[in-house]
Amino acid sequence: MPLASETRLAYDAIAAFYDRHWGKEFFSSARMMFREYLGPQTKRGSRVLDLCCGTGDFAEWLSGQGMLVSGVDNSARMLECARARLPGATFYEADMNGFGLPERFDAVTCFYNSINQAMDLASLRGCFDSVRNHLAVGGWFLFDVIQERGYVDSWDADDLVKLGDTRCEMLYRYDRERGLALCHARVTGMKGEIPREYTLYQRPIEEAVIREQLERAGFALEAISSVRNAIPRQGRLAVLARAVEPGGVPSNESE
Repeated sequence: MPLASETRLAYDAIAAFYDRHWGKEFFSSARMMFREYLGPQTKRGSRVLDLCCGTGDFAEWLSGQGMLVSGVDNSARMLECARARLPGATFYEADMNGFGLPERFDAVTCFYNSINQAMDLASLRGCFDSVRNHLAVGGWFLFDVIQERGYVDSWDADDLVKLGDTRCEMLYRYDRERGLALCHARVTGMKGEIPREYTLYQRPIEEAVIREQLERAGFALEAISSVRNAIPRQGRLAVLARAVEPGGVPSNESE
């Protein structure tokens, strides 16, 4: 099965658990990053795209700040939750590494180390190009990303979430030899039901690669720093970039 299809099925299977647990676990750090890096750059009525929006927790918060919010995710079940949470927003089902929407934005956000789901350089380039194509010149791109030391330090844990008669066990492991972070999900329903099992994958992305690929895609890097009070405590970066005109000059179009 192609990796993108496997990822989509996995997120469909764990959508209700994600909505109840993991989507909220990282919400505070996403809100903190937005306030620190994009708060001064946005205002009520700014058009914001939340890429890899999941079940819509952060999109709902953005809407509460007066933003005009849209969202993208590749999981239909995740998007069902997001639409129920925020009926007034527009949500699109698409992959982060190649999407085309009928609108442009003042800012794009992408949190919860979703960028690390780019399994190779072509996927990362596709993601950055798609974001750049949907930003007005001068528009902002804010995301977080985990470096290898973050996976080495934190990606060895087990988790269990119960929801009614079903349960989801998550096993996190990092394969240093392959440079691959694995998240194995095992969903169990009623007694006697055969468990459904899925594996999600991420790869570490180092700062030098981020800098190089942002520049190639038409961004000027504005800030890059460690995320405070987040998991993992070391190795997670917040990255703020700005879309530039050919030649590398930002304009004030989005202000």
